[in-house]
Amino acid sequence: MAAAHADDESAINIDSLDLEDKLKWLKEILENGRERFGQLESNGSLAKFIEKLAEQKIISGFNKKNLDKLKDQSEVVEELHRILPTKGWDNFKKARDILYEIYPHFKDEGIWDENKVDDLPVLSIKYSAKDPNDVEHDGAVATNPQGEEDVDGLFSSATRTSEPTKSAPVPQSRSDWSALPSYNMSSRRHKGICLVINNEEYAKARTAHKDFKDRRGSSRDADSIREIFSKLGFYVEYQKNLTKSKMDKLVDMMVNFQGLNTYNCFVAVFLSHGENECLNCVDGQDKKIDDIINAFKGDNCPALNGIPKWFIIQACRGKDFNYEVSIQHDAPGDEGHDVERQSDKPISIPACADFYISYATAPGYYSYRNTRTGSWFIQCLVEVLAKYNWCEDVNTMMTRVNRKVALGFHHKIEGEYVRQMPYHVNMLTGSLFLHPAYQA
Repeated sequence: MAAAHADDESAINIDSLDLEDKLKWLKEILENGRERFGQLESNGSLAKFIEKLAEQKIISGFNKKNLDKLKDQSEVVEELHRILPTKGWDNFKKARDILYEIYPHFKDEGIWDENKVDDLPVLSIKYSAKDPNDVEHDGAVATNPQGEEDVDGLFSSATRTSEPTKSAPVPQSRSDWSALPSYNMSSRRHKGICLVINNEEYAKARTAHKDFKDRRGSSRDADSIREIFSKLGFYVEYQKNLTKSKMDKLVDMMVNFQGLNTYNCFVAVFLSHGENECLNCVDGQDKKIDDIINAFKGDNCPALNGIPKWFIIQACRGKDFNYEVSIQHDAPGDEGHDVERQSDKPISIPACADFYISYATAPGYYSYRNTRTGSWFIQCLVEVLAKYNWCEDVNTMMTRVNRKVALGFHHKIEGEYVRQMPYHVNMLTGSLFLHPAYQA
């Protein structure tokens, strides 16, 4: 497609494009003016530009804080090129007006002008490199099926396989999705609270003559989870190496926390050894996962009634290995069905409503953790949240996590490859979006 100019009948009308094409154009427009735009820093105008973006709420205070931390000009430009497409076409036009106000001749040069772009770009597909690493599972007893234990972990042949990913389109409003209602993330004073419990050191359990290894690499998971939920605007409460009595007290304290009714979302993340639907506390005692979840149900924790509650559990659920099988690539059929709508104004909800439970692995199976980089499940979850939180709901993002874990990792045991399959229980009554742009 040839370049179109403002006085040309073929000039592109971005507003008429669908969402995916808008994103393609927006990225190309920014890329087209990248070199010239980077010259704003020569007289401090780049900092002025960022200030005005924040003043007009085109970027968030969190975005600005991150930009202010960057010392290298190229990093600032790169971050702006990453952020601006996520704000939508209308906000981009406002940002362009600010740019032209600071540097009027940029308008004359056609910087950030859609009619100066020659071709509609194609979204690129990126492939991750193979990353052989040492892996441990999150079961209580670290049994090596090969008979030999590697210095840094259980298996020395763990391999991360290539998994293609591509950029996602930017939706402009709720109506661009579907009629399914979404949770209001701005009805209460605070966006959300995220409780992170990291059971990493099991010396107390070994003192009690129980064969638990320390969960090396778990701190990497904890840091990643804390960082992503902080960026998403959640208050993060972090606890480490809890005995069963301390776990009991913490759950009870959280359920009865008087300020709990000021949060729009509750997230609890458990990083631990586990087996038979229990978490293994650091003293070797078991805490039933169901007991934790039941404590937050509507009849026990009314402060969270109608509020989404997401439990993320990185732990083994048994001692079975999930061996590879061959598949045929048949397209699934459309077997959906309609459900009759009963009422616009429900009087009550089930006590177990509004829960979403994400397990690292299916019932009965091991889950795996890299001793240097963290667990497969948590690291994929954090990667997906960081990349897609602004355009997808939690259930869609967790499907991406399923795919990345199931197809992106494996290792070899006695000549056979084993993999891991995350497992989710969805009791939500609406779509759960975590990005501020999707506040109802």
